[in-house]
Amino acid sequence: MHKVILTYCSVALLVSACGSSGEELKMDSSKEDSQPDSLVMEAENTTTIDEMDIPTPVVHNETEYLAYGINRSFMDSAAVSVDDMYNSALEGEAMELTVYGECTEICQMAGCWIEVAKSDGDPVFVKFKDHFTLPIESTVGKKVLFHGLARIDTTSVEMQRHYLDDRAKSGDTVTQEEYDAITEPEIGVSFLADGILVEESESK
Repeated sequence: MHKVILTYCSVALLVSACGSSGEELKMDSSKEDSQPDSLVMEAENTTTIDEMDIPTPVVHNETEYLAYGINRSFMDSAAVSVDDMYNSALEGEAMELTVYGECTEICQMAGCWIEVAKSDGDPVFVKFKDHFTLPIESTVGKKVLFHGLARIDTTSVEMQRHYLDDRAKSGDTVTQEEYDAITEPEIGVSFLADGILVEESESK
């Protein structure tokens, strides 16, 4: 029986971002008309792929952020908590939405994914569309606001072990027992972000 966890991207996306080939998960813009008004994103503030790693200073709710990614126009959309995103995504339908949280971990290889925590401390993995990146040395501990697609997904044994490799490279202690315990694919919720705001000052 599969244990339901929160994973952060499709298998192909992580392999592609960290050095292997794979297909990119595409957001389904054909469903945009069926989304609530608060979730329909305007395209006027989007940036190009060449510019997506260059941060744009923005102010949201009197807080200064740096914006990264292709989509930088979602600040006025209704944002939900990590817990609410998780619970809604488990109902089975893919959804486009904006989520707020705090970055607790970042990919130490390229800055191509982050973790945010649920209220119970369980991590949520967030992958970045078109493989944009965040600064590795200054993102953990910051408040973040990110927009993208959440859906039920499956993580292979190979990719679960790849996640452990990333943890080990970031300085965490990873035991052989943790590798050996991964014996089957895991069903969970993936989140693919097309844009993210990172707080400029330290979270209080």
